[in-house]
Amino acid sequence: MTRRFASGLAVLAVTACPTQAAEPDRRRRWQLTRPPPARWQTDYRGVLELGAAYVSDDSSQFGQYNSLQEAGASLIGQLQWQTYSPGNSYWQGSVSDLGLDTREGTLTWGLADTLTISAGFDSQVQVRNDSGRTPFRGNTQLRLADDWTSGLTTADFDTLEASLRKVERELSRDRLFIDVQAKVAEQWRTRASASYEQKSGTGDIGGAIYIDAAAGDAVLLPLPVDQDTLDVALGVAYEGRRLFVDSELSYSRFDNQNDLLTWQNPYSAYGTDVAFPSGIGGLGLAPDNDYLSGRLSANWVISATTRMQLDGSYARATQDQDYAPYSVNPALAVTEPLPLTHFDGEVDTATLRARLLLRPLPKLDTTLSYALRDRNYNAPRDGYRYIRGDADAQPDAAFTVYNSSHDLTENTVGIEADYRLPGSSRLGLEYAYQETERRNAAVAETREDTYTLKYRVRPWQGVTARAQLEFADRAASTYHWDQDYYALLDSELINATPDNQRFNNHPALFQYYLANRERSEATLDISALPSTEWTLSINLRWRDEHYDQSDLGLTDSQWARVHGSASYTAGEELTLTVYAGVDRFEYAQDSRAFRGGQEKNPFAIHPPLPQASDPAQNWSLDATDTSLTAGASLTWQVAPRLSLEMDYSLVSTTAEQDFSSGVAAGLAPSDLPEVDTRLHELDLSGLWQMRDNLAFRLSYRFYYYQSDDWALDGVAVDTIDKVLSFGAENPNEDIHYLGASVVYRWQ
Repeated sequence: MTRRFASGLAVLAVTACPTQAAEPDRRRRWQLTRPPPARWQTDYRGVLELGAAYVSDDSSQFGQYNSLQEAGASLIGQLQWQTYSPGNSYWQGSVSDLGLDTREGTLTWGLADTLTISAGFDSQVQVRNDSGRTPFRGNTQLRLADDWTSGLTTADFDTLEASLRKVERELSRDRLFIDVQAKVAEQWRTRASASYEQKSGTGDIGGAIYIDAAAGDAVLLPLPVDQDTLDVALGVAYEGRRLFVDSELSYSRFDNQNDLLTWQNPYSAYGTDVAFPSGIGGLGLAPDNDYLSGRLSANWVISATTRMQLDGSYARATQDQDYAPYSVNPALAVTEPLPLTHFDGEVDTATLRARLLLRPLPKLDTTLSYALRDRNYNAPRDGYRYIRGDADAQPDAAFTVYNSSHDLTENTVGIEADYRLPGSSRLGLEYAYQETERRNAAVAETREDTYTLKYRVRPWQGVTARAQLEFADRAASTYHWDQDYYALLDSELINATPDNQRFNNHPALFQYYLANRERSEATLDISALPSTEWTLSINLRWRDEHYDQSDLGLTDSQWARVHGSASYTAGEELTLTVYAGVDRFEYAQDSRAFRGGQEKNPFAIHPPLPQASDPAQNWSLDATDTSLTAGASLTWQVAPRLSLEMDYSLVSTTAEQDFSSGVAAGLAPSDLPEVDTRLHELDLSGLWQMRDNLAFRLSYRFYYYQSDDWALDGVAVDTIDKVLSFGAENPNEDIHYLGASVVYRWQ
């Protein structure tokens, strides 16, 4: 345990204080997930499982979250116990995955309905594709070998192969926590919690050294991660006969021990000050920040037919980290310093949800609702003459860029009516109106009307059907395609730019979340109980979105889903479930290819048209993602002392991207190859009850995963001229897992 992690434990001990005490939920806390208790055994105080497991091969995909990424043996260790004293106090404890890096544990002491104190730890691991390699060495200051041979492209790196080492992209999280709940009066409860988390390991990030971002010398870099997060919360709740109020104040502090990542330039462009070995590139990493929030919710039963619900919150996020220099390369000239030494920025976010539930008639339920979301930036607006790509001296004052605020206010009002019809059916109608105002966005205001029709019916005994139709129409105010251009750049550069070139995105290209949109959606759920043994269900869903005012950008999207399942239960001895489903998502996107200068004018109407005005320069993309899921599970009590479990799942996905273009010369896009993934996973386990308190458990898992992603297939470290990548390979895994353990229970 590191010194910083140990100090986090001390912080938890200091910050935790008594709060809400609730009756210990013994059923939830004492639920045995591994191993499950036998059906006839319910009076045991503790369970201990010890054994060993074996994994056949190394696998980043199979071990992505379970810490079984390496071949070999590991310990199986689980413990759960509880004890009660005559004074109505109790202890509960559990630890799991003792032999893995995903171990966790909790210890709880309590007095029933008076006081509960819990403390514990939780460790998690995330492993990503580890087949990549890199020539960089170091932590936050990445260097190349002294004998590195640089060049204009990756093909010129003669010593590359000898310099490569494996990149193990693995992140771990270790969390300590303490929770206290207390009943301080008959109707008052308090609660407090604190947690400290340390995240460490290696991720990945992209960087580039450039003067023109369209032609940068790019690299993929190992990203060192060393971060701490402290969370503290204090709550008070009042529960009366007709009024319930809950309040909470919370604070979060994020500390990143790494402020800056630098790397030695492997390329030879841009002169001796920028090329290898002198050139250095830099990237600022996630800054330290604080987050303070308060929340209040209430539920008031005004009468037998009237109820009010309120839920509001207010939060402030602050960031005051010192700035890094304009460039990490000291050889690049800086004539004007940073306008500030640190950012000193704040963002305030307020939310409010209110619902008034009424029953004006015996068969009619109505709901009036209101929701507010307000985000307000409080940050100084300054100009920054930053050095682009660590490759040139500080630009002229005309190339100053400015940070901008993105305030948002969203109001939503709604009304809903639900009427009980004859024949065990219900009909519901709902209308919602949402108005959103934004600052420094292409659209200042959007308004959306949403209409929903719901119907539930029981046409036969044991059969229930639910249907829902929804239509939403979003209308946007005038689209100001030049808004972000004016908010970002200095007036000197704006005035020097022709009127018809003052944009970042093409004026006809609308951002989809701000554009006019019509959405239609339909859902149908059917469940049936044809007999006491069988349960059947089917889920159908369809959604269509049309951006009717968008000439370029996202223009259409559709999503369709069909899922079904069937379960068979024969008493307590046998349960069988099978399921299958298909999801299909399609979208269409249009854009236009054009260069700068005279070709950047998008407003010409008389030929010869510049490229930005010429529809013949259009290209379009039609994309389709299809996924198939299927599976089955079986629980079988073969004999009084022998039970078997089986679970099988299949996931198969296909992604297609088809391009087409106009008639302009030089536009001949090719369709991208399909990306197919296949996952088969089979779990088998058996539990033999040798004695009433002693059992033997045997588990087997087969895991098969295969992908043919074109972005990885055949792409070596130096395949792309101006991108030094990891050269990771597509996962193709065939894993066998075997576990054997003894389960002992005591009273």
